[in-house]
Amino acid sequence: MTAAVSSSPGAKRDATAAAGSASPASRWPGQARVVACVTVHVDGPAVEAGKGLAPLGSNSRGRYAMRRGVARYLDMLARHGVKATFFCCGHDVEHYGQLYRDIDAAGHEIAAHGYQHEGWDLGDAEPALLEKTHRLIIEAVGKAPVGWCSPSGRKSRHTLPTLARLGYRYDASEKDLDEPYFPEGEGENPSFVILPNNTVSLDDYPFYATGQALACEVLANFIAEFEAIRAAEGYLHLTVHPMAGGGSGTPARAAAVERFLAHLEGCPDVAFLTLAELAGHCLAHPQAFGGGPA
Repeated sequence: MTAAVSSSPGAKRDATAAAGSASPASRWPGQARVVACVTVHVDGPAVEAGKGLAPLGSNSRGRYAMRRGVARYLDMLARHGVKATFFCCGHDVEHYGQLYRDIDAAGHEIAAHGYQHEGWDLGDAEPALLEKTHRLIIEAVGKAPVGWCSPSGRKSRHTLPTLARLGYRYDASEKDLDEPYFPEGEGENPSFVILPNNTVSLDDYPFYATGQALACEVLANFIAEFEAIRAAEGYLHLTVHPMAGGGSGTPARAAAVERFLAHLEGCPDVAFLTLAELAGHCLAHPQAFGGGPA
């Protein structure tokens, strides 16, 4: 990947759509009909710290993730034998290093998600913050992250060049396609892939934070999305938050996520992958995703 790469899909998007319309099952590992990626956006006290708030009282929902939510998800994922991608803010890694070592020891992927879950434009300060979180993750778990997701959906001209320089292989911030694609400029041997995420109907936060949905309603929606995806492109990117309040960290909401995992497990044509594994698959088979030689 070069520093001049843009995340805009353009012609690559159209080529990917054409590639995906024929036989999605032929593109996924083991001829699976659906590839399921479970992502856990930890979003601990870093969120409050970024807003200048003490993580106390009504602002302690992120701290719940660190004290109980993450452990609950580690237990759940172990019961089902599923490896997930945990998106982590540098501030949380800095202050709760052992928790991230536990995540890593359980075999899950740790990916970057900002320093203080920045919800504002960073301008020229962005590269330094990307580098800071990158360094903190390496110091905590002894390995470099290869994936990143914008904590607020914001990206700039600095984002992808900095990620490329740091050795990242994927970005999971875009919402503009139903399957992976390559940024423009990647050429015949791509080194970076876009793994879009669906923050409307496969993300727990909008349902709970703004929709005030019940856990059973969220579960029904997740299953409906899965069945539609199963009949289409076959790329399921689930996002859950182990915090209280707007997430699925508390018992009933976590139980709904577990029932969804059980539903997926009951389908023999589903393959679970971390995002790093999916990125590696896409980069090894670029022609199946609109890349590679014409």
